[in-house]
Amino acid sequence: MKARCLCGATQFEVQLRNHEVAACHCSMCCRQTGGPLMSIDIEDINFIDQQHLSVFKSSEWAERGFCGACGTFIFWRTIDHSFANINVFTLDELPEDLDFNLEIYVDHQPEFYAFNNHTKKMTEAEVIEMFSSDNS
Repeated sequence: MKARCLCGATQFEVQLRNHEVAACHCSMCCRQTGGPLMSIDIEDINFIDQQHLSVFKSSEWAERGFCGACGTFIFWRTIDHSFANINVFTLDELPEDLDFNLEIYVDHQPEFYAFNNHTKKMTEAEVIEMFSSDNS
């Protein structure tokens, strides 16, 4: 699937892992995107134009990619690249069968908003444990 940043300076193609959308309420995602990050897991990403791609190591185990020209958040991935997701809204066309079914870092979610969707909810500790057990 084709995707791009807001200004079009960073263009890429992805192979989606599934059509499941997750929302992350962690402070880093909210600060970077202006709200909860809506993401979709990917198997592979191939940059067509990455002249303006910037990558920021945001923790000891993850990094974030964004367009250096317009600031659009593009991806979050583990340092070893074993897991990655993208901002679902960078896709040129959204699949019709997207399923919003997961919220993570729910213990960091501000009280002034809530989603109506019935989703699985995971706390920060549960997310960290999931990635820790994946790397064991």
